[in-house]
Amino acid sequence: MTYPQFTDFNEALQNPHTAFTDAELQNAQADTNPLGLPVALGGGFTYTYPMTTPRRKVAVRCFHRQVPSAERRYDAISKKLGALGSPHFVNFDYQPKGIKIRGSGYPIVRMEWVNGDTLDVFLQRRAKNASVIDSLRAQFRAMALALQRAGIAHGDIQNLNVIVVGTELRLIDYDGMYVPPMQTGGGEEVGHPHWQHPQRSQRDFGPNMDRFSFIVVDVSLRALIADPALHGRFNEGGETIIFKANDYADPSSSEIFRILKAKPELQSAANNLERICGAPISQVPTLEDFLAGNNIPVASVRAAPALGRVEGKPKQAAYISAYPVVDAADFNKAVKNVGNRVELVGRITDFKYDIGKRGRGKGKPYVFLNFGPWKSNIVKLTVWSDGLANMTNKPEQSWVGRWVSVTGLIDAPYTSRRYNYTHVGITVTADGQVQFITEADANYRLGRASAPTQQNNRDVLRNLGAAMRPATPKSLPGVQPTPAPNAVQTNRDILNAIRRAPGTPPAGRGYSSPTPSTPPKGNGWARVVGIIHRALQYLS
Repeated sequence: MTYPQFTDFNEALQNPHTAFTDAELQNAQADTNPLGLPVALGGGFTYTYPMTTPRRKVAVRCFHRQVPSAERRYDAISKKLGALGSPHFVNFDYQPKGIKIRGSGYPIVRMEWVNGDTLDVFLQRRAKNASVIDSLRAQFRAMALALQRAGIAHGDIQNLNVIVVGTELRLIDYDGMYVPPMQTGGGEEVGHPHWQHPQRSQRDFGPNMDRFSFIVVDVSLRALIADPALHGRFNEGGETIIFKANDYADPSSSEIFRILKAKPELQSAANNLERICGAPISQVPTLEDFLAGNNIPVASVRAAPALGRVEGKPKQAAYISAYPVVDAADFNKAVKNVGNRVELVGRITDFKYDIGKRGRGKGKPYVFLNFGPWKSNIVKLTVWSDGLANMTNKPEQSWVGRWVSVTGLIDAPYTSRRYNYTHVGITVTADGQVQFITEADANYRLGRASAPTQQNNRDVLRNLGAAMRPATPKSLPGVQPTPAPNAVQTNRDILNAIRRAPGTPPAGRGYSSPTPSTPPKGNGWARVVGIIHRALQYLS
């Protein structure tokens, strides 16, 4: 059976009175973006659409591929959770033919909407508050114990599936959930790689599949209590707390493992987590045992299948992404992934700030960040006014020339008949969703090079030159930011950018610049610039 795809659901949800069989949903309205298109959130088997009915807000999950025995599975989950009465879950109902597209009925899940922050948003705002994080840690411990006692497992504990509501945690997305009397070993999902044991497979479907995730959460939160700055440094655009899949695959090469082992209060936990990563998944202990130091396995297998040896030296693991990695310069590949959640990697080439002139976005600011000439078929990032309101580090002209990694669902293409182009890309909605990376890291993520160990001299100088471009003030509604110069490209460009700064020394051999003022003797900045100047001459 061929299931509808992203554009099919988008079209259907614009006419809910004919699309849905449920009376409540027939009178509902989907959340829309300023273009009037329904807002969708990606999941493993489904697209999730926030919708408002006359009496409440709900999440409607539309299946874009078949889930074997879905009706029987959801019936078992509903009965178990109903009997359990746990505050960690929300009400839902499975409708086997809940939405009609081209005359055929397809399954949906109507789920209670939870008003709260997803875990990544909560941590973005509260990671520096040690008492709050300690309380959050206690909540996760209580939830892990409650699920263990009930003999159930969610299967995909991760940022987007955990909602923080006051002092409670709620879990959403039950597509991969296990409840008795389901048969073990027959799962359809393996969970988010940044939160799962490196050996996790569909065969591990059962009551123990959340153990590793809860241990990772606990160690991560303990690390934030010790050093809150770790979250901003390692949260991977909101996809992690501090650990990612490559850390589990090869802890010995992991920077975050090295950092935690250097902290006396975290050393034991980090060492035990490393041993768990290298042991069979069947030996992962419960969170309670982990905290007590019991049943910690002896690492007996190498976790990373991508490891090997080349010319007698260890080979670094290939990059492990949570989602397909798409080159932002590859328009055709992006189009093929419309409706999929991906990691988009590329270099921003253009920044546009403007005010909406029509529709829902009229009078509101928005930003486009392009990965190519705007009058061409390109990939871009869109930040509408609500996304801008969520961001503390707001997009600006100085982002041009920088390499980024952005995770999100690729929206339906937008075609301009006037200018004869098509744009496709990701809508940025949250602070930290755009992650700045180096060119070397971009090539590694795109499979073009091995993992970068540290920045070389050229990278340092290139980033310094980019940082010295005139910064654009934070954009104000109705004000068009002043364009900044093009991104710095070469060592000569970097030097010229430095030399244009006030107080820089005169032009040296082989370089031309406006006549600058001579810096005062002993000025520390002048000495730094002099060192950079000599380094650039050497590199050139």
